[in-house]
Amino acid sequence: MVKISGQPGKTSLKFSADKGMEEFKQKFSLTSSEAAAFLRDLAREIEAGGEVEVAYGKASISINLSFPIKIEVEHEEDELEIEIKLKAGS
Repeated sequence: MVKISGQPGKTSLKFSADKGMEEFKQKFSLTSSEAAAFLRDLAREIEAGGEVEVAYGKASISINLSFPIKIEVEHEEDELEIEIKLKAGS
């Protein structure tokens, strides 16, 4: 399980009557050591294969990994954005 520490920020949820929760978004602000620990734990779960579970407090979300994993890198002015997309296997 990958635990997120740090300061939670904006949250958004989308539900539908027939599917339940369709989308969950949560932003966090982390220190450098919190971010490094999160990335190390995430890397271990990805490398192990199977299920990746991310948790904050008592809430958690998990998926069984499908490969390949997609990574997007974007640079604008003074911000480097790295997005990692983990898809659920069928």
